[in-house]
Amino acid sequence: MNAADAQPRPRWQRAAAALGFHVPALAFALRTALAAFAALALAHAMGLEHPHWAAMSAWAASQPMREHLLSRGLYRFGGSVVGVVYAVALVLLAQDSLWVLAFGLALWVAACAFLGNLQRGYLVYGCMLAGYSAAMVVLLHHGPADSVWPLAWDRMLTVITGVAAALCISWCFAPRRKAAVLIAQSRSALAQVLQAAAAQLRQPSAGQALDQGHLLSRLAQVEELLELYPEGSRTARNTSRAMHWQQHYAMELVYQLGQAQGNTGAGAGAQASASSAIFAAGDSVLAQAQRLDLCNAIDQLAQAMHAAPHAQAASPQGLNHALHQAIRACEASIASLQGGGQQALPGLHALYLLLQAIRRGLRAEALDLNLPARSGHSGQRGKGREDCNGRHASPLALHRDWVGAREAALRAGGTLLVFGMVWAWTGSGLVAFGMLGLSVMLLVFSAFESPSHTMAFVLRGQLIGAGLALLCQSWVWPLAQSSWQMVAMLLPFALLGGLVFAHKRTAAGAMDTNMAMFILLAPVFPAAGSFGQHLSMALVVVSGPALAWVVYRWVYPTNGQHRLQTLARMMVQEVPDLARRLLQDGRPVQWQVRPAHPSNRWQVQLHHRLLRLVRWADKTQWPERAVLPRMALSLRAMPATLLQLQQWRRETILVTPALHRTERLAVLALHRLVQWGAGAPSASASRNARAAWQALAQQSCLPAALAEQVQCLAQRDIPALDAVRHALHESQA
Repeated sequence: MNAADAQPRPRWQRAAAALGFHVPALAFALRTALAAFAALALAHAMGLEHPHWAAMSAWAASQPMREHLLSRGLYRFGGSVVGVVYAVALVLLAQDSLWVLAFGLALWVAACAFLGNLQRGYLVYGCMLAGYSAAMVVLLHHGPADSVWPLAWDRMLTVITGVAAALCISWCFAPRRKAAVLIAQSRSALAQVLQAAAAQLRQPSAGQALDQGHLLSRLAQVEELLELYPEGSRTARNTSRAMHWQQHYAMELVYQLGQAQGNTGAGAGAQASASSAIFAAGDSVLAQAQRLDLCNAIDQLAQAMHAAPHAQAASPQGLNHALHQAIRACEASIASLQGGGQQALPGLHALYLLLQAIRRGLRAEALDLNLPARSGHSGQRGKGREDCNGRHASPLALHRDWVGAREAALRAGGTLLVFGMVWAWTGSGLVAFGMLGLSVMLLVFSAFESPSHTMAFVLRGQLIGAGLALLCQSWVWPLAQSSWQMVAMLLPFALLGGLVFAHKRTAAGAMDTNMAMFILLAPVFPAAGSFGQHLSMALVVVSGPALAWVVYRWVYPTNGQHRLQTLARMMVQEVPDLARRLLQDGRPVQWQVRPAHPSNRWQVQLHHRLLRLVRWADKTQWPERAVLPRMALSLRAMPATLLQLQQWRRETILVTPALHRTERLAVLALHRLVQWGAGAPSASASRNARAAWQALAQQSCLPAALAEQVQCLAQRDIPALDAVRHALHESQA
């Protein structure tokens, strides 16, 4: 324990902790409450019609970290602009027709929900905000169509005021992003992958057990942290891309390790060739001395990567030297194989690519840690700072949740359409106000892990906020003598909202406490409306999460388990879909002019989906998560086998009866694989598919390596995915 940790906390912190407050969140909550009050006062001084919207914008834009504060504020502004522009165009087009407004708004909300669920980071928030910003203008506008402009400008100016207040106040106190935390976790996960590779490299034919599930879980934890990491910083964006590439190559190395273990431990010893042991298969493939040198170099690199980044910052050359030695040892091993007329083994190739990705990542991390650019070099000079620039880090084809996006769009758009028809039929202002809250709930929370569960906390928070608003409207504001006194009387309630946000018992849903309170507290002097009118408005506001809970519960119900099963089902289905596409390519004589399939795009996307799947399984404690390592191995191996078989069919001229027979068996195997993936899991379809691929593997015309992969597909991969399909079918039933 250092001296700073030994110092006792200040008395106010001990008192706040004793009262149940989360001390780190308390300072953030109170400064955000002050920013919200300042935004409201400034908007009132500017003469805006809805100054309380500025307070809501200040709460929505505030974030604990400086980079996130900037990014979220920009997306809030951009989303508001897009939403207001669409709303104005819709109102002018509708010309007071509520039916056109209802249909146009439902279509826009559906589009925003669809696009938002396909994005990552705070861009999701920007898309959702574009949806309900349009709803605010459309549903709160009264009068002729031409009178929408003041409301639109009011919405824009209140957003700008709230975001500016949040930036000005919170920027002075918000800390910077802690880059060292994520970098340390990423390096530790990569070090464990390297240690697993070194363990197999020492004894390539021993068939040692590989804890593939643990490695996947560690990599999945890092992938989840990368979700919001690049927000608000160009260097962080570059680091995030570099880490995604590291994740991809680490997953490829884990696959090669699992492939070797499967070949040596799954009864394939008779068929396994020398290339099955991915690093070496005895001294005749890779010399013992070279293997030991590479082992030692990898071990030293893994130990250096386990050290904390701050400790490495003092002497970064230790990590760079270890990485440089590992790359040199790997290059020497590859040169030795190529010098003997052999190709680089798959695991050795995957290891080399991972080492190169780590080298590029160190350069980006050096900038992110504010280290000199040369500290990220691995013994290579002269490339300068521009190598760390994000322009040289190509983006990856990451997973997008198309199924979840479609369901969110149908859910949000359909619900708003139903209530919009009621609004158009009745013309009720209360229905319009309720639709506003419902649109927020169906947009913002559609990307959450379990929206229906979240709605319970949101409802509780809005009930607290509505209660505070009723207290202010009924007991405090009647004492005001001017609109400025009404604004001043809001300060205690703003601070109360901050305290609710920081208390451990009320933290969940506390953001909605402040949103509900401010949307009901419009400082208009003299205060008008009876308690019954205020109560009815409060009930309309809290009806939003209540109705959203019903919708989330019955219309495409979504939770972590459902997202996991949907993703797993989609990934398994991609294998027969690929077989179907290969069958549609036509006869071999027509393939000669066709371009080759992209080399690694599908691998990058598959690896990212696998990490998402593993993370969902860890979060939900899925009972069948023990099958995920085998599933990952099979999902990576089967498309590679299918594409290599297709490449052989492209390049082979069918001039002998044996080749014709092999071609017919290949087509039959692809057909059986398509039938295997159609409909519910079937024992007969699985048996027929395995038999077809087993018969294809016995053909002497196939190259030995391809025949071995085809046999693994029949004996290992189809049964592995059968287990996953049965587990998904039983959970769905």
